[in-house]
Amino acid sequence: MQNPKLDTTPHRPPFRPAVVFATASLALACLFASLPAPTTAQAFGGAVLVADGRILVGEAAHLREPGTVRAYAFEDGRWAQVATLRGPGASVGDGFGRSLARVDDFLFVGAGGDRVHLYRLADVGGAEAAPVQTLTLPGLAGFGHALATSGSDLMVPADADGELVLAEFREGADGHWAHAGTLALGAEGTLAARSLIVGDNLAAVGSPRAGRVYVFERGGGSEDWASPAVLERPGADGDAPAMFGTVLASHGGEILVGEVRTGGRGEGGARRTGRVHRFARVDGDWAVVGTLVPEESASQVQGLFLAVHGTTLLVGTGGTMFAYAREGEDWTPTGTYRLAGDGDESLSPQTVALGDGVAALGDPSADFGMGAVSVLSSESGDWMPAAVLVADHDPLPTVTGGEVACENGEAEGYDCDHVDLLSFLPREELGAGRGARLNDIWGWTDPETGREYGLVGRMDGTSFVDVTDPYNPRYLGNLARTEGSRSSTWRDIKVFNDHAFIVADGAGAHGMQVFDLTGLRDVTEPREFAANALYTDIGSVHNLAINEETGYAYLVGSSSGGETCGGGSHIVDINDPLDPVFAGCFAHPNTGRRNTGNSHDTQCVIYHGPDEDYRGREICVNSNETALSVADVTDKDNPVAVASADYPSVAYAHQGWLTEDHRYFFSNDEHDELTGLVESTRTLIWDLADLDDPFLVREYFSPTKVTDHNLYVHGDRLYMSNNRAGLRVLDISDPENPVELGHFDTTPWSPDTAGFDGTWSVYPYFASGTILLSSRREGLFLVRPRARQLIP
Repeated sequence: MQNPKLDTTPHRPPFRPAVVFATASLALACLFASLPAPTTAQAFGGAVLVADGRILVGEAAHLREPGTVRAYAFEDGRWAQVATLRGPGASVGDGFGRSLARVDDFLFVGAGGDRVHLYRLADVGGAEAAPVQTLTLPGLAGFGHALATSGSDLMVPADADGELVLAEFREGADGHWAHAGTLALGAEGTLAARSLIVGDNLAAVGSPRAGRVYVFERGGGSEDWASPAVLERPGADGDAPAMFGTVLASHGGEILVGEVRTGGRGEGGARRTGRVHRFARVDGDWAVVGTLVPEESASQVQGLFLAVHGTTLLVGTGGTMFAYAREGEDWTPTGTYRLAGDGDESLSPQTVALGDGVAALGDPSADFGMGAVSVLSSESGDWMPAAVLVADHDPLPTVTGGEVACENGEAEGYDCDHVDLLSFLPREELGAGRGARLNDIWGWTDPETGREYGLVGRMDGTSFVDVTDPYNPRYLGNLARTEGSRSSTWRDIKVFNDHAFIVADGAGAHGMQVFDLTGLRDVTEPREFAANALYTDIGSVHNLAINEETGYAYLVGSSSGGETCGGGSHIVDINDPLDPVFAGCFAHPNTGRRNTGNSHDTQCVIYHGPDEDYRGREICVNSNETALSVADVTDKDNPVAVASADYPSVAYAHQGWLTEDHRYFFSNDEHDELTGLVESTRTLIWDLADLDDPFLVREYFSPTKVTDHNLYVHGDRLYMSNNRAGLRVLDISDPENPVELGHFDTTPWSPDTAGFDGTWSVYPYFASGTILLSSRREGLFLVRPRARQLIP
């Protein structure tokens, strides 16, 4: 993460929900997403707090480490980490640090979904500090996801059997905090509540989708809360969709209510503008006394954050911060600040903590979800960048120098069975930017030298690795994403005629990069490479397949720019790799989630299977989200839909591969495990003896419960990359009765449940027998299945 700049450059970041947590006794904003909290709210910067000159930052979710709160102090002219706090019985996934708040010398730390730990701030000097009390209420889901405090009051929102409630705790004379009661907001709050503040004898909760803020008050010495007053959006006449109550703050007798309004469509889609409404008691009733509309709020906003400290108010919309000062009864603008990193990076804070002369802006989505906190100082009168705080984690250890045999179910700490580890390069050694995850992988064998190369997709580019010596792979360099395009979760790579063809989805104007792989010969030191050609008739593409027998590429899942072919096959003639030419479209009617024929993935071949009607013709078998699709694309000007077939419990027809005799097709469904439609990982086995009538002959269930991803057939083996279960190798010599031969788990610390961590893809086609695995947050694994004698 680079240090931020402050300027006024226009910016239109994508919209994301914000998460702002209470930070001081002045009841700063506490914006909490619907339960359970989103993943980004659990990353570094998901909770921030300024307390006694220190900045505390929560990092509640790390794949291999327990939840942590890190404390920073300004020493020797710089902000430096001075303490690390973890919860009692710390363990991976404990959620410690999900939320932070303070009252006087008490620090409250939300953990998991069922408890809040209470510390003395003076004791937070190391990981061994013990809580003086732990608060919990049985039967409440999401307890501790968010906190708000004021004086001797603590409010903890939670879900009680489908209804949103606020559990109130108060400090007793002995310093012990006890449950003082519960306020119920009903089902509407559960579905839409997004914000919470607590002030002197006041608690307010926003329900943005309903367009209301509920204000509870107590007074006259009563310990009881009165029925809530309801604040509604000014001018709520249906003029524009709006999220009123997205975030709240309070100052004196005012409640400040943030609103995100969707206006007309501008560059990049629907334009969202931000504003802040001021409510106060007028003649005994709550009324609007003013509205702050930041002058640059016509730019896209990612969300709002609000923070109040003393007479200072900070309002954030996306990557821009607006500062106000309280003068009499009004808030006067004092400055506009652009929060931008170097290059095309942009800070989009989602949490904020404000203290005397310092602001800490947390962006848990920064650096591909690693998170960062931008620290600003106002000592000079203006807000100026002071530091960017990040949590550094050691990469996984590199494994090189020789084979690590799978013995007693593990190899170098990775779970395995009959699959040996040849080597491992962490993503940090593959040219990846901080936090950038890996995605697709493919391979190339140099026809002149016989050397083998791995082509490794990343969110921010493509890595080239010489894997000829599988015990000592060498990183050769990086091909950056197309200039002007965005980093992307999805990058896909295939090879034809010694050239790599690379696409990316959700990346804007990326197009299809073409790279001459012979340029990898004789590379001795890692370098930056450039594409040799760029095909721009399409912008963002999810996947591509290449029929090496015909020299045609099939770009599928196209989402923007140029001819998208309804998300079906955008067909390109690549026989001259450096001069790709558009050849046509195919989209199978009435398939795909939007019925446009959208394909998630495809395999295209010159068919030589048992169906004599199609032998010698170019056939594509498509995974079309809702169904399997078979198409005859021999005539690019007139491709023909041959057949489509659905199957039981379809959730998302994702990808598949033909057996080498073209009789069977093995496919997977990416979401059936995730949505609970099946009890374990499912592989679908199709009989394509009659292409006009694909027949689901068998469902194979793995011994795992994870989501499946990509699978490939080589000979009589099926190689499946199954996310949190890693590589699974099946004997398919009897295609209708697969038998597992072995596995290798790249994320043994992950639970055997549905999710999108771990292995993305597998490349099993090297003559050497080396298998390549790309694992998202881990890196590149080189493995080799061990021969196994099956005993009937």
